[in-house]
Amino acid sequence: MIIELLLASISGVTVTLPVQAKVRGTEIELREIATVTGADAAEVALVEAVELGYAPAPGYSRVLVAERIRERLRQRLPGVEFEVVGERACRIWPEVVEVPGAELRDAARRELEKAFAGPATTITAQGEIPTVQVPAGTAAPNYVARVRKGERASGAVSVPVEVHVEGVRYRTVWTTWKVEVFEDRSVLARPVRAGQELSPGMFVNKRVRVPAGRKVMPLDRSMVIGAIAKRDLSQGELVTQLDVHRPTIVTLGEPLTLRVTKGPITAQITVQALESGSVGDRIRVRAAETGRELVATVRNRDLCELELH
Repeated sequence: MIIELLLASISGVTVTLPVQAKVRGTEIELREIATVTGADAAEVALVEAVELGYAPAPGYSRVLVAERIRERLRQRLPGVEFEVVGERACRIWPEVVEVPGAELRDAARRELEKAFAGPATTITAQGEIPTVQVPAGTAAPNYVARVRKGERASGAVSVPVEVHVEGVRYRTVWTTWKVEVFEDRSVLARPVRAGQELSPGMFVNKRVRVPAGRKVMPLDRSMVIGAIAKRDLSQGELVTQLDVHRPTIVTLGEPLTLRVTKGPITAQITVQALESGSVGDRIRVRAAETGRELVATVRNRDLCELELH
């Protein structure tokens, strides 16, 4: 009721429409395109705040006719006395700002560096990122780059950068990058023939490129003791589960010794294997005395290890 009484008391507002105007942001308020006058500052503010819809995109214009503005005022402020004078229509142009491609590139790079954190990664932009125009807002536009979560691997990566105007996403610019990821891995120090047994001494540590789409993880040298090559393997090659036959040396149900280490302290207990496994595999075991289940690494036919941190 109070609001209705206040609105009923508003009268004598004049809206003067120019032939053209420039606006900022993505939405138009009447105050941006017309001069609003009246005896009461409060009633003038009410009329000035009436929204007129979307602002045109950079490079385009929009025409608002006086009759359309009258209709909007009658809808939003019923009972308010007003008049719209001046031009019969107003052509509206957006004020624009240019977003340099370098700023979009830097925003994408920052997110990539977070996702691929580590000294053994190189990130290189591919192609030019053009300057784009967006509507000018009350504050400078800001950028939100999004990097898909996933495996850290080498390859081409596309990163979308959202340009936000007044907190609202206005445009998305796609950037393309070449990412090279390297890891320290055990590779073969010399060629190995099919059928030959592998040993830790056949490997050397080397920094290698992590390929994209890797489905099978390379085996650490500790996991190849007694493994038999299924095919000829080249010097410098990573060895995976698909390249070798790893004999099972621990069978489900067998007793084992579990060596538990924490810093300088070491203890040993008897456990039962709850899974079969090869050297280097992590299997579940159960302590003979307490029945507690643990996960330990197989070292040989009689020993598994668990390191506590």
